[in-house]
Amino acid sequence: MVDRGLLYKEWKQHFWIFLVVFAAVMLSEPLTLLNDYFQYQGCLAELKKFPDMECVLYKDYEIGGAMRMFWVGGVALALSQIGFERSRGTLDFTLGLPYRRGIIFNTKYVFGLSILLTAQLLSYLLSYALIILYKVDVIHFHEYFIGSVIFCFMVYSLVMAAGAMTGNPLAQLVVAFSTSILPYLLIGLPLANLRIIRSFFGGHSAFFYGETELLDYITPIMYLNHFGIQYGSLAFTLIPLAMGILFYMIGYFCFIRQQIERNGHFFLWGKMDRPIQILVILFGIGGFGTASGSSLSSYIFGMLIGSAVGFLISYFLIFKKIKQL
Repeated sequence: MVDRGLLYKEWKQHFWIFLVVFAAVMLSEPLTLLNDYFQYQGCLAELKKFPDMECVLYKDYEIGGAMRMFWVGGVALALSQIGFERSRGTLDFTLGLPYRRGIIFNTKYVFGLSILLTAQLLSYLLSYALIILYKVDVIHFHEYFIGSVIFCFMVYSLVMAAGAMTGNPLAQLVVAFSTSILPYLLIGLPLANLRIIRSFFGGHSAFFYGETELLDYITPIMYLNHFGIQYGSLAFTLIPLAMGILFYMIGYFCFIRQQIERNGHFFLWGKMDRPIQILVILFGIGGFGTASGSSLSSYIFGMLIGSAVGFLISYFLIFKKIKQL
């Protein structure tokens, strides 16, 4: 599945990015807790001047926390391991070594994921030690740590899969972000346009809450605000875990099957260029139409603007080769 020689090469080649990401992920939450503690001590010092002040050392992880930034490390690693490596030409050298492509991808994937998981585990231990030491009153800490690990796994798998099918770092980021909102583009956007069109002819244009809630479950980016087990449901934990596994399988398949000669182009497989361009134009038409749907004339005008914007964006992103580093 992985090769020790490739693991060593991966470590030497990406040493600094691994080190920076590891340190950032590991220290982000402990440093946040330390900052909260020092602010609390400062508040206690001010009580002599302002007796009516209230000082509380409290943290609710459902509202927010540095653990939400774990996924940034996953994006940085995946970009470095495939996008920038392909852009510099070093991935071509790696693929020329006497190893199967599947072993190369799995080595990169396992090593990058190990860096992230180890850093998150140490962050958890350090954070929990500070919570006990300073007696911080916390809520949802353990649930949100588990959720952050799973979300980071999903994001890392998604960006790695995007890198396996694209030819430059910008394309890798665009494809990863587009996939993270794809259910809303494919389902939510057409439904919104149908409701607007229906309203022009006397129908009701209100959104159905059930549909919006269903889209939340299958849209990766929505899990940025749904770490851990919320509302007594395991879905917010199990669904992103399943999506992370699916993205890994897609990335593995694309890495071993697609050609590598299109460095600098948006997609490695040239036959994807035209269908994706058509989709981008349709999304532009639907998006601008929905945003301008106050009247039938403005709706049509918005669709025309959206088609032009979609064409220009797709043309310059997909059909213009980016110079290699």
